Amino acid sequence: MKSRFFTLPLLGLIVPAMLAAAPARADDKAACLDAASKGQKLRATHKLVEARDLFRVCAAAGCPSVVQSDCVTWLAQVDAAVPGVVVSAKSGAGLDLIDVKVTVDGQPFLTKLDGQAVPMNAGAHAFHFEAPDGTALDRDVMVTEGQKSQVVSVVLGAPPAAGPATSTSGTSTLRTVGWVAGGVGVAGVALGAVFGIVAVSDKSSAHCTNNLCDPGTSSGIKSSALIADVGIIGGGVLLAGGVALLLFGPKGASTAAPDPAHGVRVVPVVTASGGQLVAVGSF
Repeated sequence: MKSRFFTLPLLGLIVPAMLAAAPARADDKAACLDAASKGQKLRATHKLVEARDLFRVCAAAGCPSVVQSDCVTWLAQVDAAVPGVVVSAKSGAGLDLIDVKVTVDGQPFLTKLDGQAVPMNAGAHAFHFEAPDGTALDRDVMVTEGQKSQVVSVVLGAPPAAGPATSTSGTSTLRTVGWVAGGVGVAGVALGAVFGIVAVSDKSSAHCTNNLCDPGTSSGIKSSALIADVGIIGGGVLLAGGVALLLFGPKGASTAAPDPAHGVRVVPVVTASGGQLVAVGSF
């Protein structure tokens, strides 16, 4: 009698537990089937992140074996296709920024940048970046399906202002002019000296009587003397100007003389018919 009365309370506890477990198992099965169905619909519309979350539910050990097997396969396929983006930002000075808030399509996405890939659905998305100082930037990004670490990088802010530019082009031009003027001046003086010597030589060898010379010889002597005067005076002026530019002009970064292999050189040439200045050079 005591044994029979003892088992009755136990049955009173076990039976209600069994009756409660049956609806629970039915609810779990329904949840598994619902997750599998919704996951397939989301996958068909390329909402892979949401589909992956549902396939994880129906792939759990508590789901019916048939549903579980299919969900495990679908989960692997979707997981391989879900893309991921690595978001980075730099300041105008080129420094990495961390405390940057990012929204995608108007929804919160990141509160700070850590260099890790974040999964998201493929397609065109509107990214909005905002730095702590209020600097903001919008960028449209096409996220590619299956690409796990697509980089989305932006620069927030303008580059730092550069200091005053120091240009040596004007200085270099003036010094070049100085060298050229000096070279032409030297050539002019040399030409004048040559024609001066020619004029003196022609006059000493000319047949002159009482300072009257043969008209042809006199014309040659005058021409040589004129060229000598022009060469010496003009060359002296150019030489003085070139030296002044080199000595008193603004100093550039380089004070070396121009490469003689490049530029223009003026060379005096004496011919049978007179003299001339010939400009030669290479560029």
